[in-house]
Amino acid sequence: MSTHRHAVPPRLLPAAVVYGPRTADRSLLARFAQELRERGFRVGGLVQAASLDGGGAKIGIDAIEVDTGRRIPISRPTASQRRAGECGLDTAALADASGALRRAVAERMDLVVVEKFGDQESSGGGFADELLAAMAEGLPTIASVPAAALDDWNLFSGGLGELLPYDEAALWRWWGPHRLYEDLVRGVGEAPARRVIAGPVWTIVEGPEGCGAVPTPGQEGNAGTSPSNAAGLTGRPLSELARMLLSWDPFEAAVGLAAVNAHYNRYDLEESTESDLGGFEACGELLVEAAWRLADKEETLIEARRLVDHGLPTLLAAKGLGSVALAGPGTPLTPRLFTYGIAVLSGLVIEDPQGAAVLAACGEEGNIGRHARPLVLAVLRSPEDQR
Repeated sequence: MSTHRHAVPPRLLPAAVVYGPRTADRSLLARFAQELRERGFRVGGLVQAASLDGGGAKIGIDAIEVDTGRRIPISRPTASQRRAGECGLDTAALADASGALRRAVAERMDLVVVEKFGDQESSGGGFADELLAAMAEGLPTIASVPAAALDDWNLFSGGLGELLPYDEAALWRWWGPHRLYEDLVRGVGEAPARRVIAGPVWTIVEGPEGCGAVPTPGQEGNAGTSPSNAAGLTGRPLSELARMLLSWDPFEAAVGLAAVNAHYNRYDLEESTESDLGGFEACGELLVEAAWRLADKEETLIEARRLVDHGLPTLLAAKGLGSVALAGPGTPLTPRLFTYGIAVLSGLVIEDPQGAAVLAACGEEGNIGRHARPLVLAVLRSPEDQR
């Protein structure tokens, strides 16, 4: 639908998630992969889980295909092997499991997960070939690496990858804020747009369960979606319109964001906290434009229009560890954004879509808030967790 180039996230370096012998919970990669799959991303590869007998005792290790859930018993040590400290690795089962990695590379999945880089891979066996293939194809690749194998991993990866601590926040920082656009878009359903208006002041997309209102960007020098051709978008699936958010053209991106909000900013949405942004410093225009200045601020409010001009990821990356509030009528009110470093979302839920549509169609400078209610979502976690 879009006639303009789409923003493409920067390439991710392969990452090693390093854990030590005292890391009790080894489910981090599995949980991260599952979260991305639930958000609509295509994730392939392998994670591992203990296999238990009927009494709850560990009898071995299974490799689990991320995309299918199939469990492959790669380790079933005998009693004598346990006494000798051997893991009882089944190399035939390991070869079978490697098919999930080859499939992930062949299908160019959004993320390739490998659990784990161990003794076999250090010596060039195991999943080494599949790991190298994923890296060579430039696919986002992440592997769990025991601390004892870190030198081998650095040699294997040529020192070109990233080393991450074994925690969820580190994984999301590696995944990066540039992918929040695709994340938002993939969550939007197929319901048809009941009305699309791109007026001089407001762009409106109305869906069956919500309505999105976004300030229309200035029209100078743009030949994209405009008041004269937006009506032809009515009846299109919201998911199709939402993909316009990826466009570099500001008109198309505004329609895309309005479609995103028609899905997330539902009429029945309730806020999670008091509507008080007093703890955040309101950015001046210069501060918002100059991303590097955010690095020195502990708490910052960013305008939602930065989604339309694709400046938000750069601002979030520059922000560091401080708290960020995303505010404005175009703010998508969805917890999906919390994992990208945003702590507070302050936006609008349109309650009178007809009134908002009339305001947009007439091109008036009127307050869209007359047809909406303000709503705030906040991530409920401690400052330590936000790091």
